[in-house]
Amino acid sequence: MSRLIRLFLSILLMQLMLMPVGYAEEVAAAPAVAETTEPVEPQDALGRYTPRGSLQGFLQAADDKDFIKAVEYLDLRNLPRRYRNAQPTQLAEMLAVVIEREIWIDFNEISDSPEGAVGDGLPDYRDELGRITGDDKDYILLMQHIPDGKGGRIWKVSNETVAKIADLYSQFGYGPIAQAVADSIPDVDFLGLELFKWVLMIGAGLASYPVFMLLGYLLARVFSKPSSPLFPRVKRFFIYPFALLLVGRLMNSVVLDLGLGIRAQTVLEAHTITTVLSIWALLMLVGLLRDYYANRFTAEGREGAVVLLRPAAQAAQILLVVIVFLVWLSNTGYNITTILAGLGVGGVAVALALQKPLEDVFGALSLYTLQPVKIGDFCRIGKETGTVEEIGLRTTRIRTLANTLISIPNALLAVEAIDNYSARNRIRYNPTLRLRVDMSRKQVESILEKIRQMLVEHEKVDSDGQRVRFQNIGEDALEVVVVAHVLETAFADYLIVAEDLNLKIMDILDSEGVTLAVPTRSIIMDSTSA
Repeated sequence: MSRLIRLFLSILLMQLMLMPVGYAEEVAAAPAVAETTEPVEPQDALGRYTPRGSLQGFLQAADDKDFIKAVEYLDLRNLPRRYRNAQPTQLAEMLAVVIEREIWIDFNEISDSPEGAVGDGLPDYRDELGRITGDDKDYILLMQHIPDGKGGRIWKVSNETVAKIADLYSQFGYGPIAQAVADSIPDVDFLGLELFKWVLMIGAGLASYPVFMLLGYLLARVFSKPSSPLFPRVKRFFIYPFALLLVGRLMNSVVLDLGLGIRAQTVLEAHTITTVLSIWALLMLVGLLRDYYANRFTAEGREGAVVLLRPAAQAAQILLVVIVFLVWLSNTGYNITTILAGLGVGGVAVALALQKPLEDVFGALSLYTLQPVKIGDFCRIGKETGTVEEIGLRTTRIRTLANTLISIPNALLAVEAIDNYSARNRIRYNPTLRLRVDMSRKQVESILEKIRQMLVEHEKVDSDGQRVRFQNIGEDALEVVVVAHVLETAFADYLIVAEDLNLKIMDILDSEGVTLAVPTRSIIMDSTSA
């Protein structure tokens, strides 16, 4: 299992290193939205001939900190008087911050047609970039189709939106703390994320971890007790993977609040850090549940069920790793349909090949959960009678009365009738007394009464369900049937009590001067000569 985790982490780190490099090309090749148009040759070197291309170019320039180039995507015509002395690069930087913090761009929803989106309720020369909800009103950010000065038309961020940049930044720009940290730290980035955002994100994680550790310890006290042997495992689960998962979620919220560039968005969309922490927490949780049920089954005397826990836990851990890995691949943009189809076909082939072994495994699962028999039980299974010595994943071994060892497939035990003698809480004592036919009624009544009294007084005979009846008058005997239950579960112990009862019955018969009837036979001799 540790090898699987190391392999999974290696793939995650490779994805982190490789993903940002090719993101711009992947975004540029993103599929077009629903409208169908004829292919148009690019008319602008900056890619501003479609709303999507212009927005991609602006965000890519902002991500590269090339705000001089980013200005080329803004419509600076006819701005209000207060913007006449504003630095265009500063406006571009402020708009990039607002978009990063408040709008998660899905390029598939932005039109890739030179004419823009159709049927969106806006004029033909305008397209919606996104919406931002403010304190008192909603802001709609627009792209606008304007002349390029060369006889063509290009798309830029509309001058109406540019005129709102100052107001937008005052509401949705960085706070004083974030701005102060940003001003005091070199303007460099790693994996598409500015250094000051890394500092704030990691600082929030370090500051919150002691709090989440304390919360984890309190939860461990809620779900377990310090006196429990499982408490160290429960505590370790809550103060490490569980607390770190909460820290990861907090760091994720912090970095989302600070805003992400398009490369950082790609890394975050994969939920790489959360995926690693989640799989760690899930694997530890499965191990914790395995230990919990192992202790529980051991306390209940079901040691055999513990045998299934380890392979079941390992199977669950492998399944969780596969599922989480496929979800992570889907988040990174990979098409997992082919992988799922292959897994489905492979799963059917494996299931067909392992049909018989799987039947035995599920039979073992039935034996461990329903427990018709357990190790040490004396039982009869089909035609075989003996003591159960081992319940494995494939077969169950029985030591017969002849001291031979028989292995029975678990699949057969799931459908075979099982008579478990060890499961009984008492053993039936049921002799039939054949008295001589020449006995008087008073003698029979006296014998019946004395046997009943003897059964009531015997400490090893159950007081309920006793019956001593003069049941039948046969041709050669008077039949008295005795029914009682001996309070023993082991057959050897029952034989000792049954012997004592038989001797006491013989004493009663001797005291009445009665003997048991001997079966008689009549032999007729035919002396007639042939």
